[in-house]
Amino acid sequence: MKGSYHACATCIHFVAKRIDGKMAYFCGRLGYETKTTYQFKCWEPKEKVKELMNKRGHNE
Repeated sequence: MKGSYHACATCIHFVAKRIDGKMAYFCGRLGYETKTTYQFKCWEPKEKVKELMNKRGHNE
């Protein structure tokens, strides 16, 4: 199931930046701050995640 992969950190739109010495996470598509474990319907997995899902027999 994609549920085990579906999280902002595995999405192509996920952006991590160091700001004032701390990590900040954003959705590059929506422009909002996010967390690595958040889930949204607009999720599009990174290519490596797609490959892993296919290798393990999961459908997108």
